[in-house]
Amino acid sequence: SNSERYFGGVSALEFNSEGILIDAYSICRGTNMNCAGGSIQGGKWLTCEETSSGQVYECDPYGKKQSKVLPTLGRFKHEAVAEDFLNKHLYLTEDTPDGGFYRFIPDSLTKHGNIDFSNGKLQIAVLIGEKKEGKIEWKNIINPNPPVWQILLKINELRYQITNSAKFNGGEGIAYYDKKIYFATKGDNRIWCYDTKTQNLFILYDHLTHSNPILTGVDNIVFSSAGDLLVAEDGGDMQIVAILSDGSLIPLIQIKGNNRSEITGPAFDP
Repeated sequence: SNSERYFGGVSALEFNSEGILIDAYSICRGTNMNCAGGSIQGGKWLTCEETSSGQVYECDPYGKKQSKVLPTLGRFKHEAVAEDFLNKHLYLTEDTPDGGFYRFIPDSLTKHGNIDFSNGKLQIAVLIGEKKEGKIEWKNIINPNPPVWQILLKINELRYQITNSAKFNGGEGIAYYDKKIYFATKGDNRIWCYDTKTQNLFILYDHLTHSNPILTGVDNIVFSSAGDLLVAEDGGDMQIVAILSDGSLIPLIQIKGNNRSEITGPAFDP
């Protein structure tokens, strides 16, 4: 559970097999505006700082090891991460009106076959052509960790280091399923899909053009074991809406009487 406030951090809740809460503890301290994040192989949680000079921290879900910063994932307004488990790549979203879509490729893997964050290439997506969808090329970020003062003065922000990088209006939740990366952009109420095999990007859902535009304020996303994409709303109707494999939409739950809040972090128990 991420605390999206200054000096927030991350906490964990532990349940027994009957669903009874048996423990609660911190897994990350001293960070700011902790946002969606994501899990990776090796049993680790990555938490993202949603500030202009924010970083990503690797956390031990059991709270036994101290969290550690991952400088190779860059300084920007991080939102969420998702791992391509097949290719061992990590994808990241940026929550700004002209945010980038990022990919991290490690130089090597750990002895257990997981991503080694000590060295690698942080890249940003570039769309070929003038359309909003299509083929993507990946360009290496020149300096993933410029001095904080440069970022605060807006003279060396990562998404501007590559002049023709693709812009996404408020990158939010991101998830991997069946060789594809899905992510939400709240600024234009879209759900995107990137095919890691063909390197094509397309719009899965667009509130302005969909025949059943019930989904707004798109934010955190997660896949069910059946392959249904669950989208949590920040604002909107305060619902979690499932996008089924045939493209149809089904509202699952709704929180009423709390319109100034958001639903975040949907997750499934085993």
